[in-house]
Amino acid sequence: MKNKTIQISSAVVAAVLVQSVWADVATPGGATTHIELSSDSSRLSNGTPDWRETSLRLTSKVSRQNARSIELTQTSRFGLDDQEISGLLSTALSDKLTATVSGSISPTHRVLPKHRVEGLLQYEFAPAWLVHGGLGHRRYNTVRVDQANLMLEHYFSSFSVSAAWKPVRASGVRSESAELRFSYYYGDANFAALIVSNGQEATSITPSTVVLADVRATALLGRHWLTRQWAVNYAVTRTQQGNFYTRNSVRLGAEYAF
Repeated sequence: MKNKTIQISSAVVAAVLVQSVWADVATPGGATTHIELSSDSSRLSNGTPDWRETSLRLTSKVSRQNARSIELTQTSRFGLDDQEISGLLSTALSDKLTATVSGSISPTHRVLPKHRVEGLLQYEFAPAWLVHGGLGHRRYNTVRVDQANLMLEHYFSSFSVSAAWKPVRASGVRSESAELRFSYYYGDANFAALIVSNGQEATSITPSTVVLADVRATALLGRHWLTRQWAVNYAVTRTQQGNFYTRNSVRLGAEYAF
């Protein structure tokens, strides 16, 4: 089963890319360890200084459904710098059921959450049909955000489609959003995906303010292997954060497998 997970600094894409990690580390040569250096730049429409993010991620593939990773991230948002360390562990509970847990801590947390923890179960209930269910918690300086995720996914030929429902709660207020994704897999372990989402999500509107706002987002992302060891990862995202601002983001990453 082909799949992917990539982390980029857009709320919609980050949520979208909560998928089976074991396929994220697929390579033409079947390498078991990957290292990726990526950079993300976002331009905001309201005159706020550009957001920037640089990440270094190390991923180890133990088996087809078992993987672990650690990531170091440096961000600059609203003119403030933050650092974050995050980790992820994915393990098979059976041949059809996979569990994934992830978390992060920011020692600075000027804009980023102080900590984040998420859990996800993926179950293949029929050939090429999967259901994903997860819960997540983020704690900022002034608010806590709790979110759930329920997604149905289907694979056919060289493609996959999925639909997700994501209820969220922040400051005692409940809301939700929906997401659709279409992915194309080509060559040996390459993919491209188109993601659209609409609804209310937790949004940073100032360094110290996180609110639920209407968010519309579109993202094109993927991975292309240049050789059996080197790949390029990319993402282009446009996110309309209510009436606060529109964010246009570009992410590029270089990945080495060994």
